[in-house]
Amino acid sequence: MARIFLALTLEKDFNDQIIEIKKDLKSNLLKDANISWQKNDQHHLTVYFVGDMEPEQIIQMNDDLNQINLTGFSRTIDLTEISFFPNENSQVLSALVKPDPHLKALHEEVEKIVVNIGFGTELRAYKPHITLARFKEKDRPHYEFEQFDEPLKGKVKQLDVFESEFEKGKTEYTLLKSLEI
Repeated sequence: MARIFLALTLEKDFNDQIIEIKKDLKSNLLKDANISWQKNDQHHLTVYFVGDMEPEQIIQMNDDLNQINLTGFSRTIDLTEISFFPNENSQVLSALVKPDPHLKALHEEVEKIVVNIGFGTELRAYKPHITLARFKEKDRPHYEFEQFDEPLKGKVKQLDVFESEFEKGKTEYTLLKSLEI
């Protein structure tokens, strides 16, 4: 079994902007926080977290993903704010993404494929985000983050299928498939 999720990979310029946001947080507001920061080369916009899959299910999903039409997909996304995901009590610090119709449609297309393989639908609403860090302590201090005056715009370059493994206190991602947008 492998833990699988699908995500949009950021173009280099956009990833560099995310890195700058993290540098600012590290040197100012969160300089004393006990945090495990996401590796700079592993930023992604989660489209769908599937969970544990058998090898034959991964093969079927990858085959079905080839049928998704990505030609009308807008590659531009808008970051609206830095906050906790999925809510204020969470340990995950994220850049929240405006849920535009293109992202919602892509999420729904992927969900159809996953359901066809035998998985249930997600019960909660899709909240697109880019994980920046995880707080190591459950009783972390309360932080107030400023919203962006204007959304921070960036581009994504491909839809990727990743395997996620948690080993020795670290999460490692292995790229299994990429679809160009």
